[in-house]
Amino acid sequence: MLIAHLSDSHIRDAADLRAFERQLECIVAGAPDHLVLSGDLLDRWNPRLLRRALDAMAARGLLDAARTTIIHGNHDLGSSGGHPRSRADLPRLVLRAWDLPPVIRARRRRFYAEIERRAPGVSPVSVSRHDAGGGFMKDLGPVSIAAIDTIPSPWLPLRIRDGRVQGRLGAGRVREQDLAWLRQALPKGKPALLVLHHYPLAVAPFRWNRRFEVAMEIPPADRRKLWDAARDAGVRLVLCGHVHRARLDWHDGIAIGLQGQSGAEWAGRSIAWYRLDDADVRMTLERTA
Repeated sequence: MLIAHLSDSHIRDAADLRAFERQLECIVAGAPDHLVLSGDLLDRWNPRLLRRALDAMAARGLLDAARTTIIHGNHDLGSSGGHPRSRADLPRLVLRAWDLPPVIRARRRRFYAEIERRAPGVSPVSVSRHDAGGGFMKDLGPVSIAAIDTIPSPWLPLRIRDGRVQGRLGAGRVREQDLAWLRQALPKGKPALLVLHHYPLAVAPFRWNRRFEVAMEIPPADRRKLWDAARDAGVRLVLCGHVHRARLDWHDGIAIGLQGQSGAEWAGRSIAWYRLDDADVRMTLERTA
């Protein structure tokens, strides 16, 4: 089975959208069995750009549940955006860095409602199931695909840790009810692919200076529980993003496909291709910019 993977496209303007469209053309040419977008399609909450990105996918036959899976990342629902490209970005990054949890919940509902309206089943994290606990699963034939939501929306966006002010908006979390769902939902005896936004191994915080940093990882206790549940569920491959690197890692025999690009000059743009067979998982990286 051939899987194409994009993550952290961080679309914020027409130029980014054109770059995304070029990547979609490459994906169509590569004819994967499935395409996964593991969060941060948008750089910040922007329904108009979301609709245009979905238009681009639909025009290429990719907005279909059998062909594509989309989940949200922290930037898809936030107001501030990512790395500044000009001084004009700085006021927004500072003044709109935190959104109230009810705002995030409302945007999450709108994000998935827009996708569901266009293509039922493409987005595997339904709002009703998320609020009650659990994720979403679909059968791709040779493998099952599951997704869980690792995006928190804390009421307290900052904390003091080791003498530094630490931002919590980039950190991940895994809920007990999601892990219980994962253990029970996937068919036994069939390999599974798990999609989440956060990288499920240790990640150093992003440090702006000596006094301020942004936590990026899922806490260690949550990670241990996640890996226990993934093994019980028969997960063969985890697809994720968030930290803007592209590589294939392994943990206890489970492959981790990390893909993140952001469109920033230092990150570039790429497509990850995964070949899953009975014995192995292999990755190749296609640079598109």
